[in-house]
Amino acid sequence: MGISEKYLESIKAIVSKRSGLNLEGRKGQSLQTAVSTAFSASGCNTIEDYIYLLSTPSYQSRIEVDKLISLLTIKETYFFRDRHQFDVLKKFILPEIINKKRAADKKIKIWSAGCATGEEAYSITIAIFELIPAVESWDISLLATDIDSDALSIAQKGEFKKWSFRGVSEDIIKRYFTIEDDTYRINDRFKKLITFSALNLKEDKFPSIFNNTNNMDIIMCRNVTIYFSREATNEVINKFYNSLNEGGYLLVGHSEHFSEYYKKFAVRAFPHTIVYQRLETPLSSQQQGMNQLGSYPGLTTAFKGVVFRNAQKETLVIEKGYPSGPLHPQKARKASDSEETIIFQEAVQLIKENKYDEAAERLVEILELNPMNARACVMLAQISANRGDVQTALKWCEEAIKIDNLCLDAYYLLSLIFQDSGNFAKAALLLKKVVYINPSHVIGYFDLGMVHKKMNMNTDAKRYFGIAKELLIKESKISAESLENTYSAELIELIEKEIASL
Repeated sequence: MGISEKYLESIKAIVSKRSGLNLEGRKGQSLQTAVSTAFSASGCNTIEDYIYLLSTPSYQSRIEVDKLISLLTIKETYFFRDRHQFDVLKKFILPEIINKKRAADKKIKIWSAGCATGEEAYSITIAIFELIPAVESWDISLLATDIDSDALSIAQKGEFKKWSFRGVSEDIIKRYFTIEDDTYRINDRFKKLITFSALNLKEDKFPSIFNNTNNMDIIMCRNVTIYFSREATNEVINKFYNSLNEGGYLLVGHSEHFSEYYKKFAVRAFPHTIVYQRLETPLSSQQQGMNQLGSYPGLTTAFKGVVFRNAQKETLVIEKGYPSGPLHPQKARKASDSEETIIFQEAVQLIKENKYDEAAERLVEILELNPMNARACVMLAQISANRGDVQTALKWCEEAIKIDNLCLDAYYLLSLIFQDSGNFAKAALLLKKVVYINPSHVIGYFDLGMVHKKMNMNTDAKRYFGIAKELLIKESKISAESLENTYSAELIELIEKEIASL
């Protein structure tokens, strides 16, 4: 006979309070199995005794709560799970921090929060050794924490099966692991950077020098807060912000990008992922709203690392960098296609290097050569939007559409701006144009689902979410042999959650 609903509800309430887990919708056999397993292993004679143990503020109580939480959450992971995010970490974030620290104390602190069985933490270590071969001359520490003591025991051994390495190159495996039978053991040199430790993100205090969670340069916490309540997520993200150094980065999972939780952060947007950065300059209220733009994949691969900063401060730079609206030069200089292409490539490269004023100058130069270049208008609109200058962004989008009335990127950026302002009806009309131009635009359909949900048009929301899901499943089948389908799988998971919430 199973545990009664009355007792399950009491246990769910205790666990939610102590861990932050959102168990509101958890029912059925999986919940029964998890609670029954934890209860049987606890040594308690009755379910009432077990509930009392969970509710008391004692060391043994914490152990039992943590055991139950481990049974209620998924620990499946593998090395370099989000390839796009690790590319950003290796090509942009770590080099930036290394260059800054090389001239200072050569000290770097990284935290893998919710590390599970350690694949993520060891992936970060490998990325560090790839960039700094002489790691021993640096003071680098990597803290890896989890609430599950059993998972931490596995992580500390550093032993894995082949399944943990799907998509990892043979060269990486040969250089960092020793293979014995079907076991892949990470070499001792690469284990020395990591300290594994039990930590409850909800109950434990951080930042703190006592658990080494202070002064972090990077925090990676992927697919952890998806289990949390809104209140617990907000609390934990604020604690992460306080744990970071000035300029430090927070990396989260694809399903965890909800702007309401990251209002203190600046957003750096990349084509397939976004990351959050602690910057000293506080974000304005307008900028906090514009952070929603970071919740969507980039409009163009040109916008790598665009930073959303304080709008007022950046407006001062805008005045020096480029005009506040479209240009209509009386005499456009004749230019060859190759010259225009070269300047455009220069602008793209400058954006990659975060040199936005210089990039804007190049884009304006393109428009002087060819006033009919819609791409240049869209890129200027994107730069304006990322700086919080919404009115200028609108002008550039309108100019792009005048030039090309099928300019998908202009319509999409406009839809984001109207979503940000709360005009969901206008955003929906623009998004319908996006999917008309490109019927396979997954994010267009996903956004249509979101705006219709916000307008309480749940039937339409389900329909658009369903189309997005079908397109993603199709994409996943096409790219099944590569890691390209990782992003699709996580977005499918997010869509299913949205549909279930309707």
